[in-house]
Amino acid sequence: MPAYQTFPYRSGSSNSLEKLACLALPPLAGKSFLDVGCNEGFFCGYAFFEGARKVLGIDRNASFLAAARRFFPECVFLEQDWEDLDPTQKFDVILCASALHYAVDQEKLLHSLAGMLAPDGLLVLELGIAPGDEAQWVEVRRSIDVRRFPTRRLLESLLNGYAWKDMGQSPRQIGDPLPRFVYHIRRKKPYIFLLLQESGSGKTSIRREIFGAHAAIAGDMLIAQIAAGQIACAEPLRACAAQNFNPARISHAVRRICAAGLLPEYLALALSRAEGRTAVYDGYIPPEYHGIVEAYCAAHGYLPVLLRWPAPHALGNCGAHARQEARKYQMYLAAAMKKNL
Repeated sequence: MPAYQTFPYRSGSSNSLEKLACLALPPLAGKSFLDVGCNEGFFCGYAFFEGARKVLGIDRNASFLAAARRFFPECVFLEQDWEDLDPTQKFDVILCASALHYAVDQEKLLHSLAGMLAPDGLLVLELGIAPGDEAQWVEVRRSIDVRRFPTRRLLESLLNGYAWKDMGQSPRQIGDPLPRFVYHIRRKKPYIFLLLQESGSGKTSIRREIFGAHAAIAGDMLIAQIAAGQIACAEPLRACAAQNFNPARISHAVRRICAAGLLPEYLALALSRAEGRTAVYDGYIPPEYHGIVEAYCAAHGYLPVLLRWPAPHALGNCGAHARQEARKYQMYLAAAMKKNL
């Protein structure tokens, strides 16, 4: 049987080095790596070379695996089918290159591998794409057999539940009539759109205009409910919000909460309103704490999107300015009226 993967000492039907470049694998140092259909271990060896902490390759061909173990003794190679993988194992990067079409149930394999991704993991899928405008499997005769391949419309419908990107075409292979493409696939995370600018900047108008279909978390209302004891929360958070609470000066309560180090407790309460779904938070948070908000949301499974926009009409310290000017005007009136009496 002719060699498949290409090594410096011999060529194969697949240009492994060029394919490696097209796969666009992320940095692998310190990560766990799984290669499904690893052949002689070329990509497992690369993962070890990159500094991956755990490298596992599986294949059903014992002779391929014998060569892989000889070439890359630092990696683990198992003679097994993908169906024998432990679904509870999680990997940072999973590679399935030129292997999907060998599965009896390709859709099941795709979802099973995605299910084995770590929370921020990446599935790198390289596969042939059949021509056609319909979402269907197409039987394609190759030089060695007949296999089913998806049309692009079918593949992308299977990926609807994931975050994915078409990375472009992979090198053509000897005896393969179809072009192959590389897809990067990740678990889809709920978004949390953060409208954190000050009062009067247009946060609520933007929320109503753009995010009407998503769960809305109204920060002002949440703070008022916390201060009034209408929402169960830790006593320090309730007491901090309630201290000299003024519904017209919500920003003061927010600043007290942040200064007291209670922002994480408040954010936990806010995110519980989203229930793991895409949501929009509409409420003032001081700019110096925006980084904390983003990091907290990301650490709790959300993809934070912080929106910023020009806000020339934001109220800012208008309240304090108005009170100060009112006092000045009072003194002016008193002096003017005394002069005219």
